[in-house]
Amino acid sequence: MADLKTIRINKVLRELNISLDRAVEHLSEKGFQVEARPTAKISQQEYTLLLDAFQTDRSKKKPHTRCLRKSERKKKPYANKH
Repeated sequence: MADLKTIRINKVLRELNISLDRAVEHLSEKGFQVEARPTAKISQQEYTLLLDAFQTDRSKKKPHTRCLRKSERKKKPYANKH
């Protein structure tokens, strides 16, 4: 039995910064039938097709920077006064 690696499409969508509809439409144009659900799995071949087609969208994605709220900032320890 061949070892066919599959990947969930929602992981690919986040990686490439594209919508589910856009990915499903592109794959259907290439002759693949994919369920329009984020939990659907796609083959390595389908992943490669999406990667080739949407590599520019991936490069446009900006890295996430996290802003800390006041409550999340590192707090200084206080001395116990007795």
